[in-house]
Amino acid sequence: MERLQRALFGGLAALAVAAASAGAEVEVAGARTHTEVAAIEDAVPVLDAWIDRFAEYPRARDRPLRIALVPAMPRASATSSAAHYGPSTRGAYDAETATIYLLRPWFADLPYDRSILLHELVHHRQVQARHWYCAQAMEWDAYKLQEQFLDQAGLESGIYWLAVALESSCAVRDHHPD
Repeated sequence: MERLQRALFGGLAALAVAAASAGAEVEVAGARTHTEVAAIEDAVPVLDAWIDRFAEYPRARDRPLRIALVPAMPRASATSSAAHYGPSTRGAYDAETATIYLLRPWFADLPYDRSILLHELVHHRQVQARHWYCAQAMEWDAYKLQEQFLDQAGLESGIYWLAVALESSCAVRDHHPD
């Protein structure tokens, strides 16, 4: 298992080297150490390269990305979406501010934590890629890509697909007249 994970992340590193020149600047907030900032700055181009390879969403070039490490998730807005791992929300994306929120503790070397960042990076791209009837409609694709990423690492996603289907539907309760 560990060898498979090393091979996967080695392949991701090769993708990152190829994509490094195409990477955008990332503002990191809430980091306690330079190491945390570096870990996120190193992870983003690797995950962006993975998304380039396995998804059809173009990079969001004209939307600067901000990533915030937070002790608690901010209150959701009508334009935000969230990633869950287990019973808790581990990440969120606010489309209005182009901000990804990652719940502490978050560790770049843990595939599950990286998958949360990947999920939110997908949302960052989805916002500009096409029109969505509601922010929740983006969840299905983001979770499918997150599951694929974890599967390639030899890990079970544990995603409860019935809940994702309900969450990603644009039922009447999700439409806001304003």
